[in-house]
Amino acid sequence: MAKKGSKFNKYSYEFKIMVVEDYLSGNSGGIRNITKKYNLKSTWQIRSWTKIYKENPNALAISTRGLSKSGGRPKSVKLDDMNLEQQVEYLKMENDILKKLKALLQK
Repeated sequence: MAKKGSKFNKYSYEFKIMVVEDYLSGNSGGIRNITKKYNLKSTWQIRSWTKIYKENPNALAISTRGLSKSGGRPKSVKLDDMNLEQQVEYLKMENDILKKLKALLQK
């Protein structure tokens, strides 16, 4: 987690490609030297960009800052949007939670 007041840099797709290709070429003497050469804050950036580059180089153009990997949970549940099986499963789960809460409150 970033410190309060930290300034975040946004790097262009071209810059990320240049850094990753320089790192993968092995001509610049390692990840720490490349971090200093391109004035990056940490080696983590290069490792992260390299992992993305190996999977799909075009994905470096997409900013994922602020997005969770799972997409998060829905803010509210609407039973009308569910089919009957999903409604039954949701209501069973809700009922189990309420039973456990009741048992805890009675102790």
